[in-house]
Amino acid sequence: MEIYKPTATLFLDNRKVKKDGRYPVKLSIYCSPDKKRYSTGYDLTKQEWEKIHNDRLRDDNLKEIKLKLNYFKENAQAILNNLQPFSFYGFEEQFFKTAKTKADLSLATWFDEYIKNLKAEGRIGTAISYRTTINSINLFKPNMLLQDVTPAFLKSYEMYMTELKKSPSTTGIYLRQLRAIINKAIDANILKQENYAFKKFEIPAGRNIKKALSEGEIKKLLQYKPVDSRQQKALDFWIFSYLCNGMNFTDILHLKPENVSEHFIYFIREKTKRTRKKDLQPIKVGLNQRAVEILGKWKNTDSKKPYLFPVLEEGITATTVKHRCQRFIKWVNKHMEDIRIDLEIKNKVGTYVARHTFSTVLKRKHIPISYIKEALGHSTNAITESYLGSFADEVKIENAFLLTDFE
Repeated sequence: MEIYKPTATLFLDNRKVKKDGRYPVKLSIYCSPDKKRYSTGYDLTKQEWEKIHNDRLRDDNLKEIKLKLNYFKENAQAILNNLQPFSFYGFEEQFFKTAKTKADLSLATWFDEYIKNLKAEGRIGTAISYRTTINSINLFKPNMLLQDVTPAFLKSYEMYMTELKKSPSTTGIYLRQLRAIINKAIDANILKQENYAFKKFEIPAGRNIKKALSEGEIKKLLQYKPVDSRQQKALDFWIFSYLCNGMNFTDILHLKPENVSEHFIYFIREKTKRTRKKDLQPIKVGLNQRAVEILGKWKNTDSKKPYLFPVLEEGITATTVKHRCQRFIKWVNKHMEDIRIDLEIKNKVGTYVARHTFSTVLKRKHIPISYIKEALGHSTNAITESYLGSFADEVKIENAFLLTDFE
């Protein structure tokens, strides 16, 4: 009995023309006497189909399509060669499982799937960030496939971001998120490790502009007399963050009465809850008397509500939680800007500055990095050091005089 070997070929299905004059390119799997056809997701005119079979093809777009079509065919043939005995069901199970169709190889599809998972986990901010990244990539080069992420693409995308005057920090965030998606595709055996585009590509790392306030500016804020209750509330929450280990405002708004004892606040960062499953260590905050007064002034008076401060409610969606936190932060920043102008403080004094200022004040007072790391809830000293501002200008001048002061 003659045994026929199954084969994979590409063909232009010219039985039905599309509105743009193109025909679908299909993958044909043949094992005598049967055959089945599968969509590749690509459409070509008859002239384009002829061109991609020409050894002197010069059209860059058609060259790219030719490479991708050959990629589909070669992967299909590799499955066929190892499939014993052959069956169309067995072929389809492997073919679709390993994502060899254009839709499954789409970079946007992989981003969409990950974004959907992030939302399901309540990581709305991260989901928004990944959406921003794929939107940027799509503007630069739409309809990309996973294998389109090459070293040449990474270099050209970095140049594109530079031309748009995007900061190295922003570019670095986008590229790290792209790298995370590519790593997921490699882990799923969709891409080969040897084709890893980031192997010899260095992602730009922007240097954070230090946002910590000077001691004089901090004193001004601590002594400021607000003009109305809105300014008072905004300033109180800013000071509360500063006095409580530079606590992130999202963490402040998630505090519950059980997080507070007579002398301490214990909490686990919302960010850490969602990204680390093991070794979750609560941050322990020693309560300054002024922080206790602020807490008493603005805490929730409705015992039926679960949160310490009356911004969030029980039962609301993760998206609503994110939006309410963002709105409150924006509201605080608006009133802190009015206070900054009134006090003639040069740099911004938004909510994030409170966190930087807390860590930098401790650094200036020679508190060990290990303590600051623990207070901020960081996993490494390197992360903590990136938060720390430079020493104040007056300290630099004093140290300069030390170089010649030998009396």
